Order: sequence, then C-alpha cells, then structure tokens
Amino acid sequence: MDISQLIIMFFVGVVAAAFGTLIGGSSIVTIPTLILLGLPPHTAIGTDRFGIIGVGISGWYEFHKKKLINYRIGFIVAIPVLFGTALGANLVLQISESVLKYVIVVTNIILVAFLLMKPGMGIEKRQTAIQKKEYIVGGSLSFLNGIYGGFYGAMAGTFSIYILIGWFRQTFIQSAATQKIGSIFMTVTAATIFAMNDAVDYSLGLAMLFGCLVGSYLGAHYAERIGNVWVKRMFIVFIIVAIAKMVLSP
Repeated sequence: MDISQLIIMFFVGVVAAAFGTLIGGSSIVTIPTLILLGLPPHTAIGTDRFGIIGVGISGWYEFHKKKLINYRIGFIVAIPVLFGTALGANLVLQISESVLKYVIVVTNIILVAFLLMKPGMGIEKRQTAIQKKEYIVGGSLSFLNGIYGGFYGAMAGTFSIYILIGWFRQTFIQSAATQKIGSIFMTVTAATIFAMNDAVDYSLGLAMLFGCLVGSYLGAHYAERIGNVWVKRMFIVFIIVAIAKMVLSP
C-alpha cells in the first residue's frame, strides 16, 4: 500500500469525522475517497464501516465526559439498530442502489422542509414526556436505519439525528451525543460482517480509523462552543448539498 494513500485517508478521516460527529454524513466523503484510491465498491463500504468506528468511539468518549449522552434513549435506539445492521450488511448485494437513492432523496426533502417549518426544532429543549408510541416509532425507524447503515452507511448517522430530534425531543448537540451509542453498535456489527466476507482493506481502514478518532474528538470537544443554532444550519446545508449530489449524479 502506497504511504501517500494512507496519509490521504488519515486526513480525509479527520475532516469527515470532525463534522460527521455533529451532523452525520462522514461516509458521503470517505466511501467515494476509498473508491478513488482503488477499492472495489463493496470493499470500500466494508473498509468505511471499519474506519468509521473511530467516530463513534472518540465522539462517545468526549460527549460522555460532557454528560450530554442520554443512555436510556441511546440504548432504545441502539438495540434495533444492531439487528437492522446485521440484516442490512447481509442484504448489500440484493437491493437496487438506484431505488435506494431516490428513497433517500425524497425522505430528506421532506425532513428538511419539516425542519425549516419548525425553527425551534433541535434547538429548544422540550420537556414534555415521551409517549410509549413515540418510543415504538423511534425504535422501529432505528431498525430500518440500521438496515440502511449495514447496507451502505452514508447518512445513517444523519438519519439517527432526525430520529432523536423528531421522536425523542433532543437538541442537535444532544442527539449528536446520544447517537454515538447506536453508531458504535452499527459500525462494529457491519464491520464484523464485512470482515468475515474478506471485504475490508485493513491498511486504509486503520489509517481512516485513526483519522476519525482525531476528527471526532475535535468535533465533540468544540460542539457546545458551536451551539445548536449553528449545528442546525450546518446540518441543513449538508443535507441540501447531499440531495443535490445524489440527484445530479448518474
């Protein structure tokens, strides 16, 4: 493996994880980079799942120190994610990527519109009790997100943030913190399944993992200084750019 490729993957991991730990979407940067460096698509996805473990571990450590993680909600989301991810990673060859792309585009358009229509959503803390049906819906959506996370992964963290804000009434920073539990479950499960099928490049994966450890730490460390308002703005801009990229790509 060329040392320059390892250096590239390390710094791409740093940059992708720095914003990805707050708003999700690290894999939108890392998977295409791995493919550009010569990996086949399925190996790129498997290597990404391995490397992105660093986002969950480092982000969890820093957010845990800041006491921003709601562990009850985190595990309610993480357990269905675990089972969904195992299913999704095994279905990776059986789902039409073009159909999946359009589902993601339509879903994101609806959710961004919803965020724009509710200015306080994800910024103001909502103290009302979470109803049983909201736990059920949130858990079910997390299972579906886990399937997607195991299949491809790009924006799975973003969808987790949607779920935590919309159904569990968290702010953007709280959701970024709590989401780390599900992120660790998702990435470790998917990486294990890809590894069992010899679809992980460990040289590039380790370079990316160390980069993600650094980037996620920086993002989580400065999260409260950035604040919920700016995190929400970054989140919406990121989603709009991602939608445009998916619509314009062949």
